[in-house]
Amino acid sequence: MYRILFILTSLISFSLNFAQVGKWENYTNQSDVNSVSISKDGIWAGTTGGVFFYSKDNFFNQFNLLDGLKELTITTTEIDNSGKIWFGGKLGYISVYNPERNEFNTIVTIALSEKTKKQINKLVLSGNKMYACTDFGISVIDANTFSFGDTYTKLGSFGVDSKINHVLPLDTLWIATEKGIAVQKSSYSNYLDPQAWWNFTTSNGLPANDVRRLIKFKDSIYAGTTNGLAVLRNNVFKPEFSYLFASRVINDLKVKGDSLLILTDNFLAIYSNSSLSIAYENYSISLREVQFQGNKIYLASNNGIIKIEGSDIKTIIPPGPNSNFFPSIAVDGKGQVWAASGRDVVLKGFYRLSKDGWKNYTTTDYPVMGTNAIHRVKVTSDNTVWALGWGNGVIRVTNDTQMVRFSRTNVNGLNGVVENPNFVVIRSLAEDSKGNVWFLNYRASDNRSLIKLSKDSTWEFFVNEINPSLTVTEDIVIDQNDTKWILLEKAGQYQTVSGIVYFNESGRMPSTWGLITPDKFGNTTPTSIAVDLRNEIWVGTSQGMYIIPNPTKPTERISSVYILRTQYINCIAVDQLNNKWVGTTLGVWVLSPDGSSLIAQYNTKNSPLPDDNIKSIAIDNNSGTVYIGTDFGMASFNSFSVKPKESFDNLKIFPNPFIVNESQNINLVIDGLVKNSVIKVLTIAGDIVTEFTTPGGRVAIWNGRDKNSNLVSSGIYFIVAYSEDGEQIATGKVAIIRK
Repeated sequence: MYRILFILTSLISFSLNFAQVGKWENYTNQSDVNSVSISKDGIWAGTTGGVFFYSKDNFFNQFNLLDGLKELTITTTEIDNSGKIWFGGKLGYISVYNPERNEFNTIVTIALSEKTKKQINKLVLSGNKMYACTDFGISVIDANTFSFGDTYTKLGSFGVDSKINHVLPLDTLWIATEKGIAVQKSSYSNYLDPQAWWNFTTSNGLPANDVRRLIKFKDSIYAGTTNGLAVLRNNVFKPEFSYLFASRVINDLKVKGDSLLILTDNFLAIYSNSSLSIAYENYSISLREVQFQGNKIYLASNNGIIKIEGSDIKTIIPPGPNSNFFPSIAVDGKGQVWAASGRDVVLKGFYRLSKDGWKNYTTTDYPVMGTNAIHRVKVTSDNTVWALGWGNGVIRVTNDTQMVRFSRTNVNGLNGVVENPNFVVIRSLAEDSKGNVWFLNYRASDNRSLIKLSKDSTWEFFVNEINPSLTVTEDIVIDQNDTKWILLEKAGQYQTVSGIVYFNESGRMPSTWGLITPDKFGNTTPTSIAVDLRNEIWVGTSQGMYIIPNPTKPTERISSVYILRTQYINCIAVDQLNNKWVGTTLGVWVLSPDGSSLIAQYNTKNSPLPDDNIKSIAIDNNSGTVYIGTDFGMASFNSFSVKPKESFDNLKIFPNPFIVNESQNINLVIDGLVKNSVIKVLTIAGDIVTEFTTPGGRVAIWNGRDKNSNLVSSGIYFIVAYSEDGEQIATGKVAIIRK
């Protein structure tokens, strides 16, 4: 009995490992809250990174594309009479979550329409009708069946396809648009007719035509506009509380008992008992929506949900990275993922993903950083993390938290940009075979744009001898000959030359310095660069990919990759099998080692990528996990490209038993291989069923077929793995059940 139990436990463990291969994950920031709704169990928030639920027991449940959402930028939320939560998004999808079944249903009618702008600006429930206010009109949806009724796009004199911000369902519909207010005429039955609508504009007293919210409070209609608040009196709108709201955008209006809640970008005002007071104000964040439950008020903001209960104020933010911008990703030796947030616009520092979750690094906790404008991260072979700041030099991070910043104040001879030599931008860095770190000093005022930091902590500066003014750099890689390959930034304001600069101080190139101009790349602009495992230089451009096969003769035999012709290449990563993971504006392309064949292609249509415009890719060679960064979050994919073992140990073969049939395409995973292993599958009698060379990494797969492509019969089979030179061998066995 003990032996059987042990075997079953092992099989379960292997099955769990097998399930991880090919698995996707999403990682997003959910602090930027656009909308909030209150249910009996807790709070639902629609954010720019998906949805989160915050329960009354103070726990978070986060939802993204893998959980059933069709898009991540959620603009509005609403709860229907049966307790289902509705989410409308920027792309026009409406996702309806049933908490009892823990499942999403998606309404795609608006998203798949031919309209150019399809955003759902507001969902409003009235009885069994859900009104969807969109960028082109207002649609009526049955909340029980999800079927569509009328869609109104012609509202009086406003023309076709007006942006609808809100609807107030009374005896007739009052609709807030970007052009004014449209009101149904009760005498009409066909509201598809433009003549069936009254219009209110600035000529009728509105402070602005762009009306964001409508509310009925104490028998009066109030309109929140982009230029303050107005109330309807004698069929004319009059500005209300102009001393406080004039020139302010009114983002939301709610009636709470005998009080009117009025929300602007920066404060919440309450009008009650003929008195107006400010209940909350914060000029460092943006407020979007207000909800309440009992004596608790909740504000959706770009910095979480603000909960107000009397004098107690609490901010609710789920765990996650500090932003959804991932322009640069790196993986350290412990499998931790590091990411930058961007230049001096985002200002969110940098972040780390470990087995314990996310940790964010900003000047609040680490003043030594000097700025939160961290545009790139790199990891060197000693597991040192480098965070590159836009204007503050470079930060060296050791042991995850110990920081030293190198800038003009502590590096003699380091000069920043011409306008301000103290403004030092280290654009990128790379490590050579001796452990020296080479930096690119962006627009160095003294033209010393290449810097070397030796292992003995000495600094050395270099001027480009081809053209000293070529200081507007983008990235650097170093090949196996220690040649430095420098990608110049696209020609623009500061520099008229594009291309690739190379530098080798050891005499291994035709010249110490050289420049490869865009004409060598089909007159396209180089945009990214990488060195592969065969020491070939891969150059991504604005219209395709090019390969420099012999880096010692860099201008000879440069070839293009046919598969990627016309693609704009943002980034390139090389995995342990020498496959190329290429980030483009149209998703990820995975190419074979020589670029002649397409292994896979991933985009938002066939995978949970947050966006098709890929900004960065990094690979954990020890696990095969590929991390893909966009401006809307990060995704990861568990690939088979895992660093091979130095020597055989025990082979892990799973699933075991392996069930095969003609209707399913399932593979057997063989884990624990050395580099370029050869696999033989034998019957119990010793006959060879099939033999194949593995892709080269730690993991290989077998489809359960013999050398004639026929499924094998049920039985016990031996798996024999040989090293490339035949000096090492490992064996395992698998039970196959053919159905």
